[in-house]
This record gives sequence, C-alpha cells and structure tokens, in this order.
Amino acid sequence: MDNDRNHDIQYRMPPLTDEFLYQMIFCMEDQANEYCLDLKEGTLVQEEFIEQRKEEEPQRFLEIPQWFPSDGFRTMEKFVSTLRNPVYRERLRDVLQSGKGVFRQFKDVLHDFPPLERLWFYYKDKEIRHKIHLWYERNDEAFRLARLGDAPEDGPENLLLEDFQFVNDPQPWIETIHACGERLIHTLRSGGSMRGALIADELSAAWQPQEGQQYFIALANGEKFAGFVTYRIGLSNVIIVDCYAIEEEFQGLGLMKLMVELLAQDLYEKGFIEMIFTFVGDSMKIEPMFDDVSPISVSKKISVPLDHWNSNKKVHKDPDCFV
Repeated sequence: MDNDRNHDIQYRMPPLTDEFLYQMIFCMEDQANEYCLDLKEGTLVQEEFIEQRKEEEPQRFLEIPQWFPSDGFRTMEKFVSTLRNPVYRERLRDVLQSGKGVFRQFKDVLHDFPPLERLWFYYKDKEIRHKIHLWYERNDEAFRLARLGDAPEDGPENLLLEDFQFVNDPQPWIETIHACGERLIHTLRSGGSMRGALIADELSAAWQPQEGQQYFIALANGEKFAGFVTYRIGLSNVIIVDCYAIEEEFQGLGLMKLMVELLAQDLYEKGFIEMIFTFVGDSMKIEPMFDDVSPISVSKKISVPLDHWNSNKKVHKDPDCFV
C-alpha cells in the first residue's frame, strides 16, 4: 500500500537558484562521487547514501547530468578554437595535442595569464550551465516555458574590467606607444611587399602626433601597458580616432572592443555624438566589431593583385581602344 502511495506522488523540480546551480556544478565536476537530486527535499545527495531509499521511492530521485573528463576536454578544444590571440592559441593547442597531463598543462598555461584564465572559467561555466538548463527543460515543464538564460550575469567585458585599468595621462607611456608603432611599421616594411610598404606609410602618418591629440590607455593590473587609442576633436565636434593598437600578448581577449565601448560612453556623456575610425592593414579585422551599432561607411581602400585580375578577369582587348 505504501509503495502504491509513493508512486502517486508528483514531485517537482526545485527552483534553479544561483546557489543551487553552484551546487550542481560542484557535483558534476566531482569525479570521485556520484550524485542525484532528491526531488522531495530539493537537495543533491550522494548515491551511495540513498541506495535503499531509491529502491523504495524510485520516482523521488533523479540522476543529474554527467560531466566526464571527455566533456572537459571537448570544452577546452572549443575554448581554444574561439581564441584570436595567436600566442596563447598555439600554446594551448600544443598542450591539447601533447597527450600527457593535458588538464594540468592547460591550467598551468592559463595561470600564467590571468585575463585568459578568467575567460576560460567564464566559458567553462557557461558550457556546464547550458547542460544543466537542458536537463531542467527535459524534466520540468515550467522551466521549459520560462526559458531562463544560459549565461552568468557577468559577461566577459566585466571580467576584463577586473584585470585592466584605463588612464588618460599618456606621459608615462609615450615612449612605449611610439615603440609599439615602430615595431609594427618595421615588420611591414621588412616583409618585402609593396602592399606592406604602403600600409606602413599609412600607419606612419597616423602615428604622428597631432595637435589636440588625446589618449585612452589600457593597463594590465594597473601597471603593464596593454593597448591604447588616440583621438582628437575634428570639425563639427566629430571625434577622429587617429590610431590604436593592442600589444600582442593581450590580443584576442576583446580588449579593443571594451576600450572603444568605454571611450564611446565617456565621449557621449561629454556631448559628442559621432566618432570616425580608419582601418589600415590588419586593423580591418576589427571592423565587424561595429556591426551592431549601424556604422556608416565614409571611405575604404582596397589592394587589387593584378596577377589575379589578369588570370580571372582577362578580356580580349581591341588594339585600337588605346589612343
């Protein structure tokens, strides 16, 4: 009779609070023990302590989603594939292909660079939370209808704010900024291509000090130069961005996007309503960063390889067409 009554009981999933999520993540990552959800109490319990109760009330207990080492490895692979920083992307790829002590080596590389380590924790946390949300949807109609968000409240921009500080005083960093430009220009000119030389000329002109130029500088941990933006006020109170760069070590973290967002917010609060960027060479890669704010094209330069043109676009010319 008691067993029949137990089968009639309708258990519900507990609220998916932040505290409960943290407990779930801890249990999923604990490779030494197995856990399940006690639907009656709304708590997570180790399976070894409730074997008899599971036999007596099977509907009361629900297995939690599994997080195997293989899940962790796939998450590391996905994370590395998202990195745009070539230095750390290749280091982490080498670790993943090494075959020995992969998890420890991976953590060691991240530990050397705290901003990247924070991004990894954020990325992994988001992946695990997504798996938990899918599990909730399969087991709870109310949750399926509510469709709670997958991401933690703090996005990657907030994580970067913890690792970087921003200053306007350029004096301690002028030589560093000039050296950054000289390295980039030298690399382009020493490549031996005409295209590289033309880009170097454009950058060289942009890097020259301008009257009324102002600086926005990013510092890692408040002391190490990470990147900068220089700008000035043009006609009609339009902000003209002259040049910008992120040191190689800090590229691919979203730092330039964060700097532009902070600078744009500050300038808007001061009454400015428009900012003009120029893209030269590799900086064209960041142009999609502005897609969600409906940018208006002012001008754009392209380089056309004539050998490709002649091989793909060749026409039968009439000798008399040239006067």
